[in-house]
Amino acid sequence: MEILTILLKFINEPGTTKKITLEEFCNIDDTDVLTAIKEWSTHPDKILSLLCKGIINRDLLKVKYFAEPVDNDLLKEKTTEAINKLQLSPEEAEWLVFTGEASSSTYNFEDEHIHILFKDGAIKDISEVDNALINQNLRGKMKKYYICYCR
Repeated sequence: MEILTILLKFINEPGTTKKITLEEFCNIDDTDVLTAIKEWSTHPDKILSLLCKGIINRDLLKVKYFAEPVDNDLLKEKTTEAINKLQLSPEEAEWLVFTGEASSSTYNFEDEHIHILFKDGAIKDISEVDNALINQNLRGKMKKYYICYCR
């Protein structure tokens, strides 16, 4: 079976994962995915086509991060801009303008251990190192809020 056919079958047909062998799935690579993206760039589905063209042309959605949840007025403004600029319905615009939150914790002092080797040969856990810059940047979770929208 042709690789692109396998990829399209995997994506488009529910329950296909049982019909595709592990070997066939493992043979799908980035070239196959890029080929599909290029094909979808002319798809009649306006949003799929637009997103695929954005990947091909390296014109991705803009992302802005905030310390606080994104203001609804900003979300409405960017949604209205997308609707007018791209002639979309409000439902279609939701695929291109959306908000969310992202969090990360750089280091968990209880479960993870990073050891530092000092010039004198001593080895210490990073949590024991008396360096305010290291400890301040590694402690706790960071939470950011974001909005994605068309450029």
